[in-house]
Amino acid sequence: MVDISKTPDRVFETGPFPHFQRALGLFRPVGVNVLTRAVVCIVIGWVPLVLFVLLQSGGNTSFLYAFFTDFAVHARSLVAAPLFILSESLCLNALEKIARHFITAGLIEGDERLRFKAYADSTRRLNNSPAVEVLCIAAVYVIVVGFVTYVPRDVYPEWFFVDGGMSLAGRWAMFVSAPLLLILFFSWLWRILIWGRFLFRTSRLHLRLIAAHPDGACGLRFLNSAIFAFMPFAFTLGIIVAGTVANRVAHQRASLDRIEMTLLGLAVFVVLLVAGPLMVFVFNLHAEKIVGTFRYGLLSQRVGRDFEEKWLENYDKYGPEALQATDFSATTDLYGIASNVQNMSHFPFEVRALIALLVVTLLPFIPVALMAIPFKVILKEAASLLL
Repeated sequence: MVDISKTPDRVFETGPFPHFQRALGLFRPVGVNVLTRAVVCIVIGWVPLVLFVLLQSGGNTSFLYAFFTDFAVHARSLVAAPLFILSESLCLNALEKIARHFITAGLIEGDERLRFKAYADSTRRLNNSPAVEVLCIAAVYVIVVGFVTYVPRDVYPEWFFVDGGMSLAGRWAMFVSAPLLLILFFSWLWRILIWGRFLFRTSRLHLRLIAAHPDGACGLRFLNSAIFAFMPFAFTLGIIVAGTVANRVAHQRASLDRIEMTLLGLAVFVVLLVAGPLMVFVFNLHAEKIVGTFRYGLLSQRVGRDFEEKWLENYDKYGPEALQATDFSATTDLYGIASNVQNMSHFPFEVRALIALLVVTLLPFIPVALMAIPFKVILKEAASLLL
């Protein structure tokens, strides 16, 4: 019988979009030369912007100032785009371990392993599908053309235009830097989509779950690590949004009150993307808890009745040595196991993992918050703490 845990093929080996990355020199096996790939991404997406701005500035300080104080473009092309690449090795390795753990932990056995391997092969093909890659790149440039055609000129930053026309830096940002970032972003969305599909199909298998498992999730708590695996991706999204918000705070004097909905929307979006795929196991856990409650409850009822008949109804027959009998520890152990069923969660992840995810997502907004608070206020608060 084929065992995915012993095969060299990885479910989440590289992609998505390996052909695009290979064309740019960004494609390598997972965990290999990620720093080099990230540097190449910066060289393609950000360095030309700087060179073109310097070339066309003509000593115009306002033109240079507009570019170098554009926090959004630097957040996207200098930080976020390479981080999307750097995050791949951590995330893909974690997802691979999770996929293989279904087999190594004995959650899937017998003929179900063949179905599981079919799901893994299907996921691998989708992850490296040239057709999806072409459609994504086409969609990205449709979006770009739509921006160029319909978005008013006053929406673009000042450095996008020079002498009445679009600058070289603006053209490169529009047709190279922005598409590069969008393709990397869409590749992550596609990865999450097929990850969710893989989990959904796996959840439909006959999983050998244990209602009284000490992890409180029938042995599925290992899925909690998926939330941590996607934290670098969530942090990168936070950087992209924080860069845009920083522009609003620095150049439009936006207050923190006006960006609350942006932060809330980002938080909800990240939670749905990262934790949403894991929710497919809620039905498995709910069903297992119902069955376990009856089965362990019945066993506890019978053992408890026998215990009381033996030790309580005939209490006078025994002395202090009765406390040393194994019945007490055995009954206590059984009740402890049964309580695991009663306390079992309906979710394969922990709430504190979601809190950590939100904290990581919103970390890039700390400098933005400091920008929005007047420096005098910061000094006053610091002085009140020290003096």
